[in-house]
Amino acid sequence: MAASQGRGGLSSSQRWPAQTEEKLDRGLVAGLLLEVLLDPSPPLRDPEASRGLVKTRLKHTLACHLAGLVTLDRFRALMGSLEPWFALYYPLLSRLTGPAAPSGTGERELQSAAPPGCTAPALREELLKDWCGHHPGLLPSRPHRKLTWEKLKQFLAATRGRWFGVKDFARHFDLDRKTAWEYLQKLRQAELLQHNRGRSAAARYCLADRFLRVRTQALRQQVALELSDWPQALSAALADALLATGGDAFWEGEWRPGPFPLSPRLLLDRLEAGEILQQVAASGPARLLRLHPRWRREDEGASARGCPT
Repeated sequence: MAASQGRGGLSSSQRWPAQTEEKLDRGLVAGLLLEVLLDPSPPLRDPEASRGLVKTRLKHTLACHLAGLVTLDRFRALMGSLEPWFALYYPLLSRLTGPAAPSGTGERELQSAAPPGCTAPALREELLKDWCGHHPGLLPSRPHRKLTWEKLKQFLAATRGRWFGVKDFARHFDLDRKTAWEYLQKLRQAELLQHNRGRSAAARYCLADRFLRVRTQALRQQVALELSDWPQALSAALADALLATGGDAFWEGEWRPGPFPLSPRLLLDRLEAGEILQQVAASGPARLLRLHPRWRREDEGASARGCPT
């Protein structure tokens, strides 16, 4: 590591303002952490040991990428700020890219980001029944099979439009990864599922938008646009937390989607101002919120009458 200005480094008179420098540090740590988490190396079974290993790999990756490019003082400052950014991003990114939940994960675990009491139906049942009628024999029909239509419907209802990986699917239905991947390809080709276009460990699937009561793709895009100053992984995690509500109303004190750069109150204010959420009632300072009507499909039969889906 260069002790003075390195190749491409900045001199003391050329340094960015503190706020810009902090954003660059944050983006660098988040991006490199994502690269480390996408590494195909098998994770450790012990969560704390796995966390420590990821942090060690992140430090090594930082050193390898920055060697000779920044001053020693700049490198030390970045390493000093690593801990708070790691504490923020690791739970979010590891949830998106890390190992799936243990075998037998049920609806309660899949809905963990939903506020207590969320009961809104996530699926458009009539469209799903129609799809199933047009694809007989795609899934095993015998009740004792690990994967049946009814079991798949329960799984998809629990995801509420959120992304899931091959590991999640395989472990939930107790399938080997090859079999799980083959089923996912069949369901994708039959246009029940859609793909995030990620490769290998970054590949994710979710229920096709038209089968859900929440307009998932439009909501994801709007959240990313409204929070364009956030890293993409953070805005995606927030969109998933919003999808977990299923469009049901919730009290702001009950919604704890995870660590984000804004306090819960300020975050909800911003989402309400951007017409992502709307207030439907209040009790003193507490608000009852739900997804704005433009993200919800209230009428099950809207598409049958020619309404936009």
